[in-house]
Amino acid sequence: MRINLTIFTTIYYMIRPDLIFSYWIYLWYILYIFKVVQYNPKFAIIFGMIENLFILLLMCIYNTKKILIVLFIIMFFILKLIPLYTIWNDKIQLNDDIKNTSLLFIIYLLWIHLNQLTITDAITSTKNLILYNKNGLPGMTILQKIVKIFTYNK
Repeated sequence: MRINLTIFTTIYYMIRPDLIFSYWIYLWYILYIFKVVQYNPKFAIIFGMIENLFILLLMCIYNTKKILIVLFIIMFFILKLIPLYTIWNDKIQLNDDIKNTSLLFIIYLLWIHLNQLTITDAITSTKNLILYNKNGLPGMTILQKIVKIFTYNK
């Protein structure tokens, strides 16, 4: 019972997934894989990978806790590397893909605005992770709880 309560309270403080652009790109990838949309997310995934590698570098420079770095790398594999690997042979239509990625980002910014936030608010979660070891990112928070559950039960 204690473990369930801990999971609930942690998820309560977690940032909503719809406020993180990487999850939008991942949803686009899922829709593409299941042929719901025809537009290839490969360019967006590569762009997201570059941004994530920059964040990973900052995490190392600012001595973020090792467990958070490991969780970030796991999420990097799940959200970026595995999807990119599965669509690697799909061709990029640079002009269309840049337009589609830009359109998705504009829709994301509108969504952020409708939720009475700014892009700075969305970026704050990453800054808190890097500088203050405060994990509020959904995927990493869930992974961290799973690790705690398995290490708690031993």
